[in-house]
Amino acid sequence: MRLGSWQQTAVYATLVIVGLSGLVWFSLHDFVEEEPSDLQRWSLTLHGISAFAALIVFGSLMPLHVRSGWLRRRNIASGLSITVVMTVLIVTALLLYYGSEEMRTLVRWTHIGVGVLAFALFPTHVIFGHRSRPLAAPDQARNSEPTLDVPGTPFVRSKRPAA
Repeated sequence: MRLGSWQQTAVYATLVIVGLSGLVWFSLHDFVEEEPSDLQRWSLTLHGISAFAALIVFGSLMPLHVRSGWLRRRNIASGLSITVVMTVLIVTALLLYYGSEEMRTLVRWTHIGVGVLAFALFPTHVIFGHRSRPLAAPDQARNSEPTLDVPGTPFVRSKRPAA
């Protein structure tokens, strides 16, 4: 199912902000600076705030976008992969904040590795989604709104006429 323009903008914006702020913090913390700086603190703060926004945005995808893809059996491998990646990132973020010091190194590197993997995975999902979408006539594509037309979903009206 195609996302509405506001949702697509929110997904892309939160992904870019959370990803780049995480990479900036990681680069500064591990490769550039010996002592914590204001830029490190700001990038980590931005990373945390944008991660909360990403949780809200991805939660908004579950009822229609994810459900529609699952019921239509489209883009399942990459969609399921994204769901797993997001779950791992959420759990490792919580463990970084609330977990014990003994597990911190493993959790930190898992969070960083999976976060970097997400940079490749999200564009792959979008590309596969565009390829699996049936082509509509040009006038029909311009005038149609994205709808969910899946049997058994009474909460969304289809624009298709009744048979």
